[in-house]
Amino acid sequence: MVLQDAVLAAIVIAIFLTGVFVLRSAGREVTYSLTSLGLRRPRNGILRGVGLGIATGLAGILVETVANPISVLVLRHFGYSAKSSIQQPFMQGLEGWVRQSPGVAIPAMIAVVILFGPAVEELVFRGAIFNGLYRLGALLSSRLAIKGGRGVSFWVAAIVSSSLFALLHLEPVIFLSIFVLALLLCCVFFRTGSILTSFAAHATFNSLAVLVIILDGLGVLNVPV
Repeated sequence: MVLQDAVLAAIVIAIFLTGVFVLRSAGREVTYSLTSLGLRRPRNGILRGVGLGIATGLAGILVETVANPISVLVLRHFGYSAKSSIQQPFMQGLEGWVRQSPGVAIPAMIAVVILFGPAVEELVFRGAIFNGLYRLGALLSSRLAIKGGRGVSFWVAAIVSSSLFALLHLEPVIFLSIFVLALLLCCVFFRTGSILTSFAAHATFNSLAVLVIILDGLGVLNVPV
């Protein structure tokens, strides 16, 4: 996971820098600053930005508790399996790791699942994909003088990037909750202009799963399979 995310982040930054180089070569006044990808201070300040992110992450957890049971019912109604074939086995593997080596597993999970993973995914999906699609749509709507074009550009960019984000989790049963979470992440990123806010939300959302895995692995909880 660390290697995959590191490569993905490197690719996104490389594409961004290459694009800037091409535009500068064409005479456009653009900079190599990564602030265009959301690596900047939130507009409402760091503390408020992080607070908004944490609140959004908690809202995402509430959405998950409602959306996942609905997804199970819908999938079963149409004759599809609602069993998790990727996420559940992955979580069980992490629980086993916690039981065997808690001193290594717990810090590693916190570092990767709560910190590193969300940081890279926010850079890619909100800072690059959502942000890029929105800017492109806003530019086109401005050139074509489309009334309300920026609002349309926001929702198109949010829906496309959120759908891609949810699909890449490869689990139909959690698609709805992940999709709604991603929409919320787009909203807070758009409001603050910083991936710090969406990162705080994403990290908060992931923290619940990590906490459950750790407690289950330590024998404090007994989560049914």
